[in-house]
Amino acid sequence: MPQVLRISSRKRFDWLIDHLATEAHRASDHWYLWSGLDAAIDDYGKEINQTPQFWRLTFRAYQDSVVLRLGRLFDPTKGALSLGNFLQTVHHCAKNRALDSLGLDVPGLDTAVIQEELKSVSVTDPLVSRLIKVRNQYLAHREARLVSRGSFFSLPKLRREDIETLLKRASEIGDKYCQLYGRPIVLPGFVGADDYKHMLLLLKLGLQSIKAKQAEETTRIISPG
Repeated sequence: MPQVLRISSRKRFDWLIDHLATEAHRASDHWYLWSGLDAAIDDYGKEINQTPQFWRLTFRAYQDSVVLRLGRLFDPTKGALSLGNFLQTVHHCAKNRALDSLGLDVPGLDTAVIQEELKSVSVTDPLVSRLIKVRNQYLAHREARLVSRGSFFSLPKLRREDIETLLKRASEIGDKYCQLYGRPIVLPGFVGADDYKHMLLLLKLGLQSIKAKQAEETTRIISPG
């Protein structure tokens, strides 16, 4: 159950909104990189297979990073800087006019809409429930019973579309309240987002160069004259 956060100043409130919006977009950035690398396997499979363990760990690191960031954003723990606790705070203050003294009673706050948003970030939502279970039992903690029984496959699955839905949900809520409260909106994407494409191209060119040199050396050995 989301809890009301203690907001002592406008500065603290602004920091909370900025943090949530930035965290949502950082998770999306990591997912963008993972998706791009995953899509590149067809074109660069030969190059990636030269160092398979490195790429296996890289793919896993991006996936884990996204799930951990989403886990923080949808964290139901009391006192956590999460979307649920933020929305519960806004809802409580809007109903009780507690935002007036901080200059946060802004046009566009609809308590009925906030309640619907709260449902979408609560563990009563099936997607959020699966996310938190994976985060709690596998990533943030490792349950002994799962290890001893070798039962990690019993954990709920987070499909690609599930993660993308949660990312979209978090980003839209963050952007909405940044706009409502006059905070800078975090733009999607980042400088150098497609640098991985250049790196993969360099790998391809490097492998081609190595093979060309090997072929040249083989020819020289076979036909020394």
